[in-house]
Amino acid sequence: WMREHVVIRDSRCVFPGCTVPSRRCDLDHITPYRPLDHGGKPGQTHPSNLAPLCRHHHRLKTTGSEGSPAWRYTRHPDGTYTWTNPHGWTTLVRAG
Repeated sequence: WMREHVVIRDSRCVFPGCTVPSRRCDLDHITPYRPLDHGGKPGQTHPSNLAPLCRHHHRLKTTGSEGSPAWRYTRHPDGTYTWTNPHGWTTLVRAG
């Protein structure tokens, strides 16, 4: 049910400028998932902490690029996302 909720809420990858349909995307934990046996809290996998990212942007966000730090982002209550690139620049994305 969570996947369907996120796919309906955000119709495409939420990375800036990407148009890959969310049904073809991975679901990413906005705040990285931490296993419960490593101090993580219950409830981390919830629609408020999930967003669709195409495989390319999911990997870019998670591992960075060519030694650069990874991108990071937050989801706001109005459904927008603020992305911060490895240089500290931010971009607002209106998902739809």
